[in-house]
Amino acid sequence: MKIKKVVLDYSGFYDDELNTLAGKVLDCLEGHAVFVELPVTLEVLQAQAEDFRSKWQTASNGGSLLQIAVKNDAKALLAGSLKDIAFYVNKVAAGSRSLLLSSGLQMEADPKPKKLPNTVTGEKLQDGRQRDQMDVLFNPVGRNHVYEYQIADTLDEQGQPIWNRSFHTGDSRGNVFAPTVPDTVYYMRVRAINNKGAGDWSTIAALKAR
Repeated sequence: MKIKKVVLDYSGFYDDELNTLAGKVLDCLEGHAVFVELPVTLEVLQAQAEDFRSKWQTASNGGSLLQIAVKNDAKALLAGSLKDIAFYVNKVAAGSRSLLLSSGLQMEADPKPKKLPNTVTGEKLQDGRQRDQMDVLFNPVGRNHVYEYQIADTLDEQGQPIWNRSFHTGDSRGNVFAPTVPDTVYYMRVRAINNKGAGDWSTIAALKAR
């Protein structure tokens, strides 16, 4: 299981987000019982936050290029201090969610669980460039997938294809089925597979061989 942590890099935060975050961190860490040896003192962080807020307000009211650059320098300094504090918090908290949250810093987002692949669409059989061949076509569903397609040329008593030939490919194009028998109807279905398993089968495509 991944150890819980707070975000380290705040340089990409919007100005208002960083201003709000800095205020929250100052409130949460004031008199904190565990985070007592901060690499940046709260007095310094307070001064940096106020300096950034002042320069941000100036730059946001039709500020010049120089004022915007000065604001960005103050922002980078504040973001750097928050990064130092976040590194310390992660080390001391050692994955404790309650301690991490008590710092006021932003938690890292939990990784999204992988899902089974979506159902493949665009399944199609078409005449190949050479005699006795069919091209197997379908739309890709994403990266890092393998595809399994099945071909049938006979039906059961209920009129359903009898799938007795399976093929695997890493590409949705350039797949050829051969040899085909003229006037025989071929059926094809395909599904995507990832490391979570196989998705649902596509609808069935059919084509009579020439």
